[in-house]
Amino acid sequence: MSKIVLPILIFFVVGCAYGQNENTTRQMIDAINVPKNVSLEFKKMYPRAYVIAWYVTNISYWYEDYGSSYYNGWYQNRTVVVYTFTQPSYYEAEFMTENEIGRAIFNRYGTWFETRTRVYKLPDKVESALQQSDFYNWKWSDYKERIEAPGMPGSVYRLNVSNNQSSQIIRLNNDGEVVQIKTEQK
Repeated sequence: MSKIVLPILIFFVVGCAYGQNENTTRQMIDAINVPKNVSLEFKKMYPRAYVIAWYVTNISYWYEDYGSSYYNGWYQNRTVVVYTFTQPSYYEAEFMTENEIGRAIFNRYGTWFETRTRVYKLPDKVESALQQSDFYNWKWSDYKERIEAPGMPGSVYRLNVSNNQSSQIIRLNNDGEVVQIKTEQK
């Protein structure tokens, strides 16, 4: 009997551990499974957007989007209360507008958390300031994002810059001031 119980127990433990990890990633879902208040808030914010896909996710995935600890220490304390649930409690819409591709995240109640939009060219003021900064002769990544969130005084632009010795992820505000620098782990 113990020969049967042991494999079942191992299967159960591994399955539980795998299931816990599943809650830290985003999973594609059908639009009909998105709470109505989430889809209504999205449509109110982006009335002309075409939704490519909906995902159910949680904040740890959102923070760790491009590798573990990518966003650790980047966010200021928020006034919005974030609860922990045993099920993912955030919904992410990957969408397109006429000239942009973005991702917006909302909690299960329809409260907007953040939007990230890919930009192909930084605003002139931001690019000019970057060219006059210490990073003027560094290589700038092709992938750049505009980040917008409640409580932020404006947009923030994020990109990776590198030279032979270092790789940094930098954020610049609308005026082109570098507001955060994070050394990328190699």
